[in-house]
Amino acid sequence: MLAAADRVCTVFADAHQGKVDVHWFDLPGDAKPLVACLRILMGDKSLAASSPATDEVVALLRIERGLHGADLSSLIRRHPVYRVGDDGISLEPVMLEQTVDLTALERLFDVTIIGAPWMHARVTEILDRRMLHHLLHDETSPRLPIAIKLHAGSVRQGSFTALLDELPAHWHARLAIELPYAEWLVAPDAVEEALAIGRRRQCLMVLDHVPVDRATEANLPKDVLLRLMPAVPITGGEAAAALRPHAVPSGATLRQVIRTLGADRCILTHCDSLALVHHALDAGFRMLQGQAVADFAEMRQQMAPPAAAKVDATAASDETESEAPQEEAGPQDGLWSRLVHWLRPRHPPTAEDMPTEPQAKPNVTKGM
Repeated sequence: MLAAADRVCTVFADAHQGKVDVHWFDLPGDAKPLVACLRILMGDKSLAASSPATDEVVALLRIERGLHGADLSSLIRRHPVYRVGDDGISLEPVMLEQTVDLTALERLFDVTIIGAPWMHARVTEILDRRMLHHLLHDETSPRLPIAIKLHAGSVRQGSFTALLDELPAHWHARLAIELPYAEWLVAPDAVEEALAIGRRRQCLMVLDHVPVDRATEANLPKDVLLRLMPAVPITGGEAAAALRPHAVPSGATLRQVIRTLGADRCILTHCDSLALVHHALDAGFRMLQGQAVADFAEMRQQMAPPAAAKVDATAASDETESEAPQEEAGPQDGLWSRLVHWLRPRHPPTAEDMPTEPQAKPNVTKGM
């Protein structure tokens, strides 16, 4: 009860709903003070109706109670990140991003989350803790690295370090932590502290939702991955925004992003049209995410290469193998080399991991 009362006080303070005073009464000896307090409350006309903001606080407490110890499996969605193969054609999944479906959560609790900024921030903070708990207790050892969205404040809390201590050691190097770009704009020191904590635990750090048209303007950290988001056209009402595809940036804009930031640290997200996928590939992006990418990868897997292409691929494979020692003689430095090492499976390959045809040894430095 003490913990619950303290939580209520904190939530009301965060919602700027004023201070909450908590008084405890020992009924055998404090019955009269309790009655006096109740009479004061009953006579306070301001308590007759709650404000919309207070309704949000009540809804948040209801969500927190509902999610406490709940199984998130039915609410979790997994979105693969694909990497372009060294042949420039194939697409293979290299990371799974795990998120909670906020639309499903809204239906479950009959409350608005996505359209209410304060509610969205508070609910995602609760989900930060629940997602880490889910990884610890409900998730099996991942075949691919797992990426999760967290707030900088959640990473800086002692509970985050405590949960990482409970995770198996091999998990740390296969965990990507995505921090909001919006927090980097308003509180860069807090984000830098969170990045330092993640680096010390050997986690891969990511800045999430970086606008494509602003990616080259901001002074972003040099050793993090960047999830770049195309803009959404401003047309129609707010209700239809989720149904509108993201805009296709110009080829010049995408090429400038790659030249400035490097293909080794950019992930183009929200690829919901084939036009966006083609533009990204032509510009030099090597990591893509979105439904259109998944459809594109499946389509390419179903397309069998012609016989002539197979002969050319074999010749190119032999040439690549003969050149490999000269290219790999020096050390591979930089984020891309670390990322490839980080993405490499840490268990014996299974039938699912093995390619269907013999392939040349990948050369991750080629074309960089």
